[in-house]
Amino acid sequence: MIYLPPPPVIERPAIIQQVGRDIAPDLGIAFAPGFRKPANVPTTLAFQGATNYPSSNQTVTFTGVSIGAAAANRYVFITIPYYNGTSSNYSIASVTIGGISATIHAQPFLNAGADRGGTALVSALVPTGTTATVVVTWAASGAGYYRPRIAVYRVTGLQSTTPFHLITDTDNAGTHIPRTFTVNTTKGGFVLLGCAVYGNSTSRTMSGLPTDFSAAAYASMQHIGGSNTISASGTLSATISGGTSAYWSVVMACFR
Repeated sequence: MIYLPPPPVIERPAIIQQVGRDIAPDLGIAFAPGFRKPANVPTTLAFQGATNYPSSNQTVTFTGVSIGAAAANRYVFITIPYYNGTSSNYSIASVTIGGISATIHAQPFLNAGADRGGTALVSALVPTGTTATVVVTWAASGAGYYRPRIAVYRVTGLQSTTPFHLITDTDNAGTHIPRTFTVNTTKGGFVLLGCAVYGNSTSRTMSGLPTDFSAAAYASMQHIGGSNTISASGTLSATISGGTSAYWSVVMACFR
């Protein structure tokens, strides 16, 4: 009898179903245009600039806003710190970016007596154009004035428009200074922070997160914000310092 050894085991590459086609990632097969990126490709984030309100109306229109290079998977994120005239007419009803309705992820509001303000975080998929008209509309009239600032970011490679982690802060004690804000983060994502802070300083500084914009909204209110990409999962904390009194409206979020 002749002994024949069993045939060798052939290791077959892992197969991933990708939009109706099998892809073997360890064979080095390139993804065709329009196919989703592998999960480990990080997002890209680019700050485009911040613009103060051009008018003080229930609907505020920003024209010629830079949104960066066009791309099929380009999202535009905007943080919107603002102040307005009443505590009952503060809610933002809608934001459009290049005519596209944006998702309002959060809009915490601060009521500090005669001085009121808030901060919204919105986003939309805007694949075409390098500039856009941004329209911010409040839900009700009668506030007397609506004065937003928009800080614009270009994002690609986004896996979900649902925040990985989002926090808001509307501390009204007036004495919590400095104040630290922390979110959980995930590798390949990014973090945004927007803040409207009222108190006895308009020159506060932020550490722990690169500052993209900082400006005095008026004599007692400052708008400040920043962003960063995330190279390792964990947490990220940003601390805003300065002054001896402060009332906060902050939104901070991580997306992947």
